[in-house]
This record gives sequence, C-alpha cells and structure tokens, in this order.
Amino acid sequence: MVQLSIIVLAYNHQDFIGKNLDGIFMQDFQGEIELIICNDASTDDTDSVIRQKIAEAPANFNVKYFSHPQNIGATPNFYFALKQATGKYLAFCEGDDYWTDPEKLSVQTSFLDQNPNCALTFHQVTNVSPHPEYDGKIFAPVEDREYSAEEIYRHWTIHTASVVMRRDVLESEAFKKTLQDPKLLYFDTILFLAASTTGKLYGISRTMSAYRRHEQGISFGFNLNKDLVHNILDQTIGNYHRGKIKSIADWQIFTRSRIGYQSALKNRDFTTAFKFIIWILKKYKILRIYLMKKWQQK
Repeated sequence: MVQLSIIVLAYNHQDFIGKNLDGIFMQDFQGEIELIICNDASTDDTDSVIRQKIAEAPANFNVKYFSHPQNIGATPNFYFALKQATGKYLAFCEGDDYWTDPEKLSVQTSFLDQNPNCALTFHQVTNVSPHPEYDGKIFAPVEDREYSAEEIYRHWTIHTASVVMRRDVLESEAFKKTLQDPKLLYFDTILFLAASTTGKLYGISRTMSAYRRHEQGISFGFNLNKDLVHNILDQTIGNYHRGKIKSIADWQIFTRSRIGYQSALKNRDFTTAFKFIIWILKKYKILRIYLMKKWQQK
C-alpha cells in the first residue's frame, strides 16, 4: 500500500496552483507519495500550469492527474478524488492554498505511526489575503492536544490544508452515511467529524500551511443562497451525530436562518426570506427559547 495520498482540488487556480504544487514537491518525506490532482474543468490556464509543474515532480511522487471535461462541482470533485486514493494516510491541499513547512508530512505521519488511536492530525494555519483584516492572522489557534468533535465543529478549528488522516476513516459508518449529498457545502468539516468516530483528533501548534482568503474562495464572503445550503450540511451533521453536536447544529441553523431572513427581507427578496422561514419553523424549539429570552429582556 502507498504510504500517503495527497488530494488537490483545482478550479480556475492558474494564479495559485503553481505555489500549491511547489509546497507539495518540497516535502522532505521518505516514502512513495500518491498525488491526486482533480481539475474541475477550469476555464483559465490552470491545466497548463499543472502539466508544467507535474513534469518537475520528484522521483518519489506518483502523480495522477484528472481533468474533468465538464464542471461537476466542488463536492462531487472531492468525492471523485477520495475514490482514487489508495494511501494509508490522506493529506489535502486545495489548489489556492499551500504548505509552508517541508517537514509537514513527516511530522504528521510520524505522529500517526506512533499513535494508532489517533485518526486525524491537524496544525495551525496562517491566513494570506489581500484584505488586511485577514492577512497574516492565524486561521484558528491550535494547541498541542486532543480536541473533541464538539470543539472542532463549534469553532471551525481545523483547516483542510492542515490535515493528515487515516484512510480507514473512509470505511466508517459516519463517512458512508453523511457524505452522500453532492450539494453539501464545506465537505471537509463533515469528513473531520467522521474521523472523530474512528479515533482521536490531535492538534499540533506548529504553523505549516497557508490559507488563501480571497473573493473566489468557496468560504469567502456573505451569500444567502450559500447559507441555505450550509443549513443542509449542519442538518446532516446534527441528524447523524446527535447529542451535543445536534444542539450546536440546531442553534447554528436557527441563528443563520434568522439573520438570513432579516437580510433577505431588507433586500425585498421575499422568495429567499420564505426559505429561511421554513428553516426557522423547523427549529421551533430553538425559536421558542429565543422568543422567551427576547421577552424577558423587555
């Protein structure tokens, strides 16, 4: 079995994919690496940059490059890439992000080798952005310790480019039952929660990658339609994991929907406002608690 598979998803990343692959190829890792690059029908020069870069791949890299003839969407592209992976461990770095530490992979795989009860490791990440409020800031503070599933879900502690996890997670019930819908947004979070059902989640305080925050990124900015899809993700997570995670999911759905309803109403987008009302009514227990608190504050 290949020791490590790296998954790179690319879409219109001509300005970023070169640095992404440079960060991957500079890794000081002893062993065979399977690099899976899935280009989701980019309309810019992403394809030519990728082909130029993989011609320079180190000898221990087995590159599998897939260029889809038609755009299939971010989540289906991710599912496709996962099916190609054969490594014992999986690492991820989306096409606009990049790794900054040549020891990243060796540090994380060594930790997993030495800790068989750990399913996933992640580390601290720095933001890179044209926006001063993000640039140079830490994505989320990470300590050298075990993290609970509730903690990483509530605070979005794990960034995708920081993860190295066991491929066995893909055989878990949680993965098979929650990663089904091709419309799921932020498919990485649901994968990390699936990992928590098979072993521990361990943080590493060392900063070893960069997260590019820009307008083209899937998680950047405020978008009401995206928020509606985000509700589907949280509903899926809550329905499967139950307990504290369901409580967090319900509050997040209600809060997001309340804010989305008010924003849509302000913009006189009554169709979208009605969609948010449906979500609010689905969380009628949370609505009752919210209205009671509002009444007590008067």
